[in-house]
Amino acid sequence: MRALVVGAGAVGQVIALHLARGGAHVTFAVRSPEKVKPTTMTRLGWFGRATTSTLSVNAVVSTLGDRRFDVVFLTVPSDALESPWLVSLAKSFGDAVVVGLQPGLDDRARLLALGLDEAKLVRGLISLVSFATPLSPTAAVQAEGTAYWFPPFSPFAFGGPKAQVDLVVKTLRAGGLPSVRREGLEAEVIFFTAALLVTVRALERHGWSLRELRRDPALSVEASAQALAVTAKRLGRPAPLLPTLPTRPWVLKVATSLAPLVVPFDFETYARVHFTKVAPQSRLLLGELVTEGRRLGLPVEALENLLAGV
Repeated sequence: MRALVVGAGAVGQVIALHLARGGAHVTFAVRSPEKVKPTTMTRLGWFGRATTSTLSVNAVVSTLGDRRFDVVFLTVPSDALESPWLVSLAKSFGDAVVVGLQPGLDDRARLLALGLDEAKLVRGLISLVSFATPLSPTAAVQAEGTAYWFPPFSPFAFGGPKAQVDLVVKTLRAGGLPSVRREGLEAEVIFFTAALLVTVRALERHGWSLRELRRDPALSVEASAQALAVTAKRLGRPAPLLPTLPTRPWVLKVATSLAPLVVPFDFETYARVHFTKVAPQSRLLLGELVTEGRRLGLPVEALENLLAGV
């Protein structure tokens, strides 16, 4: 199996690690290959348990030349899909299966604008949490590298043409990365992203404090309801149960109370560091929800309020 991972961030590194463990020949494609070095990978578990390994891929390139791949994983954010570098790179994907992990309302259109074959396009839902270490001077993992955590009962999910999805799932499972095929995944990803994006931005408005968000959840609740309404009308289907939970104040309060007890890392610090880093993607996706809501004649005032603070 010849696998290309576009982007060498925390998510791309975890995917590359498990591809390599499954026996795949793994290549990173990045703009600056000289910056990619062998990385210490720490898998976080319960009760402070952690296992460490080293990620080293077969090649790191910025252009593909005549290289050919069986599968390509696009791990870059939504706002990078239209960059001249990626537009040029995509011309060399050939007949590879392409996995898009971007979660936005218009990301399928962005992926297809790269000239990809829709019959070989797989959409994925990222279910892990990964971040550069050390997360803070007091974090449990102080080694420079990447830490990651698989929440229980939450495998990576993939949707699209069956043969292509089965290839992706089989390849990742061979390397120990929990993966499943799921029907109707694309709509699920978009609904989930709409709810999560709003909740995270509301957390930012409260200084990345779960306690403050718990004390004043009104904006988050209202904006989540608006985001899901826009998404539901755009997709022509009601939102599934899970993404609607943040629209219920008591659920938000319970979740923000339990999060620090459940995750094996400092959630508030992670949220601040990670979502500040991907703020351009957040602005883009929130802006698309606002624009689409206006087009559909739906209320978006709470979404606009959140967007103004990003």
